[in-house]
Amino acid sequence: MNTQHALQLAKVGLMAGLVLLAAAGPLAAADLTADERDGYFLWLHSLETTMAAQEASLQSAEVVLYPVGMLPAMSERPRTEGALQQVALALGEIESRPRLLQEPSGPTPLHALNRARNYLQLAEFDSALVWYEKAAERDGAGEYTATVGLETMVAAVASGDSVRAVQQLLATLGSRELADRRAEIELSYRFLIGRADSTNLELLVQETEAHPDLLTGSLAYWQGFSLAWLGRWDASLTQLRTLVAAGGLSQGLDEHQRAWVLVAIPDLMILTGQQAAADPLYRALAASSLPAPAAWATCQTAALDFLAGRYLDAGTAFERICEGSGPDAWRTYACSMAELADEMERLRYEGEPHGAAAYYQR
Repeated sequence: MNTQHALQLAKVGLMAGLVLLAAAGPLAAADLTADERDGYFLWLHSLETTMAAQEASLQSAEVVLYPVGMLPAMSERPRTEGALQQVALALGEIESRPRLLQEPSGPTPLHALNRARNYLQLAEFDSALVWYEKAAERDGAGEYTATVGLETMVAAVASGDSVRAVQQLLATLGSRELADRRAEIELSYRFLIGRADSTNLELLVQETEAHPDLLTGSLAYWQGFSLAWLGRWDASLTQLRTLVAAGGLSQGLDEHQRAWVLVAIPDLMILTGQQAAADPLYRALAASSLPAPAAWATCQTAALDFLAGRYLDAGTAFERICEGSGPDAWRTYACSMAELADEMERLRYEGEPHGAAAYYQR
């Protein structure tokens, strides 16, 4: 995940929000509750502190490889060239035996699971999926259900086998207990969004909505992100407001995910016509030390100032963005808006003798 991910929804927010605001005018604000407001600003301060500490120590945020990095069993296994050669030699030796001698007497789920992991380690995903299926068949007591489910999903995602991934998702959603399947469900969100599979993503969202106890930490984040991606803005905003009010400074999310939440909440307010509630959040972000969220929030506050008739403030902010080093699309937009704001201010100034100022402030 990267900064582009953190601001993906925000890019949609500006133009859609401008259309909503221009068409509907000011609406009643659904302000954050005290807990939500405190949680939001604690998240913002915490993220600023984290990023400053990383910059001071010349360290970058830890990157977890997708999808195999989600497996503790795999991250603990050596991945050196020599270790992989040993895995390949061991598998080759086993496969060279007669079929009756390839498995121990009384085949066990753990034996099949280890075979699957060895193939996964070698990126032979099709063979890994075969052995994960055998492990599931042999696991009559359900001792390895959660482990096999997660690793099967990882192998399916890594192989690009969307059919197998969806089959595993449906099997998981049909199980009685989802509490120990959190990692698998998170991987499902990410896979379906990456595949733009709105049908199965909607199914996943509906199922997790029926289990609100699951929606904490990273699953609450992915639920909110998925709802936004599906265009269910009100539901996404509700989910994210609950997330920041839940306490804790990170909820187990990485820095880019936390930045996305901080930007998405006011963006979703704009998209649902709650611009007055979004305004103070944008201004706090614009004044923050977080480069990308601050740049975006500056652009949004400038747009809000423009729509409120504060053309001098809007023009100054747009000019700063225009002359900055942000993304080209933002700068192009800001440059054109700076010119328009200057022109609107000129027209108002020239019209003041005729009472135009009162008209513009309506």
